[in-house]
Amino acid sequence: MTENTVPGRRGRPRSARSRQAVLDAAADILMEGGMTSFTMEAVATRARVSKATLYKWWPSRSAVAIDGFFARVQETVAIAESLPTEQALLFQVNAVRELFAEDACGPLMRSLVGQAQSDPDIRDALRDRWLAPRREVTERILREAIAAGRVRPDIDLPLTIDQLFAPLYYRMIFGHEPLTEDFCQRLVAQVMAAVEVPAEG
Repeated sequence: MTENTVPGRRGRPRSARSRQAVLDAAADILMEGGMTSFTMEAVATRARVSKATLYKWWPSRSAVAIDGFFARVQETVAIAESLPTEQALLFQVNAVRELFAEDACGPLMRSLVGQAQSDPDIRDALRDRWLAPRREVTERILREAIAAGRVRPDIDLPLTIDQLFAPLYYRMIFGHEPLTEDFCQRLVAQVMAAVEVPAEG
């Protein structure tokens, strides 16, 4: 028997429960106050673990924050299967919009984007764990549409993906226009009009 398990108790091992408690605490603190209020002391206190435990599993404050954030939003990269191309793209775009439109997540993402300018750990995590999975799913949707003859094969895929998602970040950061479902529908329709194969006749 090791110190990481509790005898005679069913469910996840103690270490797994403690780790989940840390991720939940980190996400809650981020949602409530962003990175400015995020400290290792605050996470340890809320998760009821020691700071030594935090540093055993994570090398830095940024690493805990990022893992807490991604544990909370990981489901937003899922996609319903067998959707038509435009609906599949709308599903992806609207999932990001819904997250940004939440009272806590929008300000938190703005905070993380700001911190990423000076913190390479946050910058790399956002690029590799937030942007990359969504871009991969969207690229797959577009490649399948190209193979099916619905989207032109000569399009610039990275540019098209930027065109789909960049307006969301623009509105999220500056707040000059609302992030609405109608906005997402018009955005996807406009991009599709530019890349789809013209109907015969």
